[in-house]
Amino acid sequence: MSAPKNPGLLEEGEEEESYGMAESMDPELYRATTEGDILEFIKAMEHGTLHRHYHSSAGCVQLGPQKNTVLHIATRCGHYEIVKLLCKDLPFYVAEKNSKGDTPLHIAARAGDSLLVTLLINCDWREGALELENEEGNTALHDALGHSHRKVAWILINKNPSAWYSVNKEGKSVLYLAAEAGYVDLVKLLVDNPVGNCSVEGSFRNKSADQSSFNLGCDEGRNALHFSASVGFLDGVNFLLSHFCAATYQRDICGLFPIHTASSEGHVDIIQGMLQHCPDSRELLTLQGQNIFHVAAKSGNDKAVSSMLKMPELEKLLNEKDDDGNTPLHLATICGHPRIVSALTWDERVDLELINKDRLTALDIAEEYMETMASFQKRLTWMALRVAVALRSPHTRSPHTNVSRQTSSAGQNAELENYKDKVNVVLLVATLVATVTFTAGFTVPGGYNNSDPDQGMATMLAKLKFQEFVICDTIAMYSSIIVTVTLICTQLGDPSSMHVALKLVLPLLAIALAMMSIAFMAGLYVVVSKVSWLGLIILVMGSNVVIVLAALFVPLCFLGSSNYRIFCQLSYFPFRLLLYAFGSYTERDESED
Repeated sequence: MSAPKNPGLLEEGEEEESYGMAESMDPELYRATTEGDILEFIKAMEHGTLHRHYHSSAGCVQLGPQKNTVLHIATRCGHYEIVKLLCKDLPFYVAEKNSKGDTPLHIAARAGDSLLVTLLINCDWREGALELENEEGNTALHDALGHSHRKVAWILINKNPSAWYSVNKEGKSVLYLAAEAGYVDLVKLLVDNPVGNCSVEGSFRNKSADQSSFNLGCDEGRNALHFSASVGFLDGVNFLLSHFCAATYQRDICGLFPIHTASSEGHVDIIQGMLQHCPDSRELLTLQGQNIFHVAAKSGNDKAVSSMLKMPELEKLLNEKDDDGNTPLHLATICGHPRIVSALTWDERVDLELINKDRLTALDIAEEYMETMASFQKRLTWMALRVAVALRSPHTRSPHTNVSRQTSSAGQNAELENYKDKVNVVLLVATLVATVTFTAGFTVPGGYNNSDPDQGMATMLAKLKFQEFVICDTIAMYSSIIVTVTLICTQLGDPSSMHVALKLVLPLLAIALAMMSIAFMAGLYVVVSKVSWLGLIILVMGSNVVIVLAALFVPLCFLGSSNYRIFCQLSYFPFRLLLYAFGSYTERDESED
């Protein structure tokens, strides 16, 4: 099938007179190809124009602006009859590349069209086309796997088993891409037949092949086992371990072994599988000297840590130190993961007194954060350590004590400003509580009697809930006044006493807020008590608010001001409530914000 040359186009070897001239295809041929009109296509091919000679044995090739041949276009449009005709009469089109280096086979593989792929690989020129790479270094098999087209990948591997050796520009091998896509059967096929002696229809052969190709990884140095572990591909991991356990001991460029990757992602089943196949993999360390407990604690996978705590074979790793002397508990504290800190501190095997190279325990590190405007995540972490009665370093009463002695005047001024801000916040809240409770004392629920003999007396005076309202409102009023006066005196006096003053007034402020909440609940109940269901709702809502207040203030008051074990343990249940309510948010969402 050929056509006469268009006089307006260039012969091979001729020079273009116009710089940057783009190539173009015969309009009728292009239109027939895109529309899939087989009769018009044949007519256009027989009478159309050609751009340049390709090979004397191959006839002529027409190219569009992006160097697409008619086979590229027909493949992209999915016109099977035209593709079939071209593969039969002009098979060399299969090896033609466009401006992106794609052959028609690349296009069909990315589209996941198994029929088109079958047509293309069954023509006479398919041998070279199967191994041709585009500008990204991908063969058609790479593209099929990269776009999760399993059936097409099977066809290509079966047609050319040796093609899976190639690695694209990202450093990803075919095995890596198969593991990434989660295709267990393809991974098994490739693993069992590393020299390419495989057939989808036939049995697997050559089990003793060279497996050095399993070391092929991406630009990050990750092999197929790394990626399978990162995505939780258990079947793939087990199969790779049974055939190539050496991959377990290969680091990526970040210094992580596959078991560290699984630990970082929280895939406990993968960790168990690796320990079963390679028991000594528990001893593998990152470039920072960190084991799998370190990695899990640092990454914030509390479920992984909790599960690994139940594995007796990992017990010796709990108190190991990395190159900086940090244990997993230190790292969880530094990164602010309260759930992990809580799980570790309540495990009797974890030593809470261990210090790192800076001579700091986990509690010392947490208290350093508390001296600044620590996030709620950091505060929960500190609470977890205090509730478990963690100890400070024996070398110093608290890490921030030594720091404060050595800091410059500028640092001391910054710390003083920090305390002033805290005092102002507490003072503002206390003033508001005093104002609200004072107003409520003279606008009591139900109002006052306007007639003798009880003129001026509250109409609801005999009600038990009204009496509760009066008592709680009074306590809230006087507690907030004491807080306000104490903080005013502190600001007018010695600024260094602010720290002590805050410890004294926080419990009083907590009492004032709780009493104000109870007073509101009691007063509102008095005026709606005739509607029983409404009164019940008010009591339930009010009780829940008081519980939440206790959960917030009890740990803050007792943990910060007392070193006695009994007071720390009293804060356990309020802390657990806080951790249940806010622990998930602080570990995941806050880091994203």
